[in-house]
Amino acid sequence: MQDSIIVGIIFISFSAVAFSFLFFSYRNKIALQQTLRLALEKGQGLSPESIEKILQTQSAPQKDFKRGILLVCLAVATALFGMLDGLDTDVIGISLFPLALGIGYLVVWKFDQQES
Repeated sequence: MQDSIIVGIIFISFSAVAFSFLFFSYRNKIALQQTLRLALEKGQGLSPESIEKILQTQSAPQKDFKRGILLVCLAVATALFGMLDGLDTDVIGISLFPLALGIGYLVVWKFDQQES
């Protein structure tokens, strides 16, 4: 019973972090679109340099590296918590999810580095 409560709390925590990340990412994109729309409505043109800069900040390869490292560290911390709790295999199993995401981000970052 107590193990299922711990696993539930960890799952809710992961869900809250994922929801927060997605929500704030969405909110930032909406704010950028509203700013661009307002500038265009006021008659200010967008130069190719400003469009290029906006696109570069949206897809910076360093973001993939930072996210990958953060998720791998989260997975290691969760796995260590599971080991400290008497080798709780449920918690250790849950830590595989952010580990896989983190490795995925690091692989994408590595491929982006090779293309440059």
